[in-house]
Amino acid sequence: MLTESDNDVVVLGAGYAGVTAARELKALGYQVAVLEARDRIGGRVWTSELAGTKIEYGATWIHWFQPYVWAEFMRSGLSLHEDPWFPPITIHSNDGPRSMEFERFRQILVSAWNAFAQTSSDGHLIERPYHIEELKNSRELDALSVQNVIDSLDMSAEESVVFMAEIAVQMNAHPKDVSYLSQLRWWSAAGWDVALMIDCLARYKVDTGLSSLIDIMVERSELCVQLEKVVSKVERTEKGVRITTRCGETWSARKVVCALPMNCLQDVEFDPPLAREKIRLSEEEHAAKGMKVLFKTRGESAGHAIVAAPGDKPINLLNPIRVEGDDRLYVGFGVDGTAFDPNDLKEVNSVLSDLHPDLQAYACAGHEWHKDKFSRGTWHMPRMTQNTRIADAFDGPEGDVHFAGDYLGRGWMGFVDGAIESGMLAADEVHNGLVTTAESRSKVP
Repeated sequence: MLTESDNDVVVLGAGYAGVTAARELKALGYQVAVLEARDRIGGRVWTSELAGTKIEYGATWIHWFQPYVWAEFMRSGLSLHEDPWFPPITIHSNDGPRSMEFERFRQILVSAWNAFAQTSSDGHLIERPYHIEELKNSRELDALSVQNVIDSLDMSAEESVVFMAEIAVQMNAHPKDVSYLSQLRWWSAAGWDVALMIDCLARYKVDTGLSSLIDIMVERSELCVQLEKVVSKVERTEKGVRITTRCGETWSARKVVCALPMNCLQDVEFDPPLAREKIRLSEEEHAAKGMKVLFKTRGESAGHAIVAAPGDKPINLLNPIRVEGDDRLYVGFGVDGTAFDPNDLKEVNSVLSDLHPDLQAYACAGHEWHKDKFSRGTWHMPRMTQNTRIADAFDGPEGDVHFAGDYLGRGWMGFVDGAIESGMLAADEVHNGLVTTAESRSKVP
């Protein structure tokens, strides 16, 4: 059991946001403890293996346009893996499945994305992705759903299938449930270019997995991470903050950094209660509760890519992401995380046979993040009005309680990059608060 004098800061959550905040504060000389509910670090980053091949159950890709995670990658000495190019594409529409050339697929995305984002000679709706608070019509854009905007576009049936499938995969949610501003933020962060955006979202990854990168961050900073500590209560006291776990263990500190997913704030008792809007946002939850399935095939001549609109098929996009001899590792995404069991080979092959007669897996895996009580969903994807409300509600700490997480990333919200960014900013906020408090006390006669 730790005493009040043992910690300057306790960090809740050992994902990228929490680990970054803890590392930065420890480097400034503070005594820091990290409490993690799971039996591993990483949060929604979880590298594992499937039939001898590295897989990512959660976050996967990185890019040099994502400055925070790229800096960590460059410092790590780890290697980069580039996913293979698209194999032959099969598109599913009302007329049934048919093949599509990649160049046609690319042309549709370029045209549709520029129409969707209202690109014009006058510029872009978001010119500075890290400063949406300066966007005069941010609340208006945030109130629209992605589906609202798609419905206003003059697209053919073919164009609609391709664009709906691609954007649904990015959101891991149905377009009717996601804010237009959410996707405009990613579009802006990627330089308003379709090819760059796809590269940022799904082309390059750490060869040994994102778990190996956060492992290095923890090891090099010699952080004290205590696993399987499920926090039940955060209580603000005269001396700082007291944290209690479900097992009755307590920690005390001058400050706490709450680096839990937004959806999970509702599961912790805060005394005094958090501002009502924070809890309301957590109870609403973000929209991403979709499917990610990984599977391996053997003996294919070229591989397959599948495109299907959300609602028509349980998988909206799948393609191979690693080729090893005769084996291919595929990833598939859909908007409904309950559509099938990604760990049931029979169910997976039933889904695949409906998408293409030559697709057959010999091994499969996935994690049902929507059922995971420590995540309540996949990557952060704001619903209508949530972008601006989150910016307002989490604009600073509540007393000695500070916040970090991918949902607070000002640039790459929902990404590991946004989580690292928020962890750095939270650490600065904590440090400035502790320095100010110390200076105030020193002036007391």
